[in-house]
Amino acid sequence: MYRNSFRLTNREIDEAFATRQFRLVFQPKIDLARRTLAGVESFARWQHPQFGVIPPALFLPVLARQGRNQELTRFVLSEAVAQLVRWRASGETATVSINVAPEELADGSLPVSIRLALNAADLDPSRLIVDLPESGLAAEPDRARDTIHALSEIGIGLALECAQEPLIDFTNTDTATLDPTAFQEFKIGGRAIIQFASRIEGTGLGLMRSRLEYATSNQMKTTAVGAETADTVSLLPSLGFEQAQGNAISSPLTPQALLDFDASTAMESLLGHAAQDASQKVQLEEFAPPKADVSDKKSRIQVVRGNAKVELMTQGKTGGQTHVIKLPDPASVTAGKQRDEQTGVPKLSFFTRLQTRFSRTFQA
Repeated sequence: MYRNSFRLTNREIDEAFATRQFRLVFQPKIDLARRTLAGVESFARWQHPQFGVIPPALFLPVLARQGRNQELTRFVLSEAVAQLVRWRASGETATVSINVAPEELADGSLPVSIRLALNAADLDPSRLIVDLPESGLAAEPDRARDTIHALSEIGIGLALECAQEPLIDFTNTDTATLDPTAFQEFKIGGRAIIQFASRIEGTGLGLMRSRLEYATSNQMKTTAVGAETADTVSLLPSLGFEQAQGNAISSPLTPQALLDFDASTAMESLLGHAAQDASQKVQLEEFAPPKADVSDKKSRIQVVRGNAKVELMTQGKTGGQTHVIKLPDPASVTAGKQRDEQTGVPKLSFFTRLQTRFSRTFQA
């Protein structure tokens, strides 16, 4: 209902730019091997006086339909450069990435705007990275090639951002059309990261693998975008990724909050929890069934995780008996990370208590 009734007019957009209702937030990008901050990616947010913070999924399509993507890009560029200048004064050396709309790869004014902004701030061009969408390269390859060449001459970093659905066969593309040496970074993100990370032990990575190999063979840094779970982040290096960003590591932060972000601490906490969760996964084969005369009885173990209970059943020739053990609420899993306030002894985790109750039932 909210989406259907939501309307933004050109007048409101004019006012938003004029009164600086748009602002930038920055999502950390992490070097997975060193667990250090490799850079940040900037995202626009709209603080509307009536609607509050408008999600990008609502206002970006509006700007696109009204042909105002270029205005937003120029605003983001200006704010990103201003942030880099502030960080330079404080000794911060992180790079900042900005996104451009697909149609801007056919816009000859983009390189001019970037060059002017960097020159005005007397800023090292390598501190700025521009993410170029695959869809823009596929739509108008000739004009995109000219824009990429002009951007490369400025000395900024260029990242090739893959589309959710493949539009370009990078391995079979003529280098005269798409020169891989122009790019320093190769970004793959969204649901594909989750899907392929979960299939690491499956039948292979197909397109994902070929694209990662393409990036590596052309000396591009490989970055996973949209890593939303600790398990995914922990698998990324084995997939072939060198860098990662996503809400599992950190949501986009204000410039002030970013000053307090510590990459090493964030990764240690994230991967520590992932390892703990992995060690606590229920593996039924770890539990031996009750000792019984196989000619006379059959045993079954059923774990109903949603209701936090375990059903143990032994069945003989003349009938069966069912034992139901009700366990504490699943929320008490967090107790495994706590210590008794008086003794200092670690409290048993949920799964430790689960195993204990199995053992006691079998011995009864």
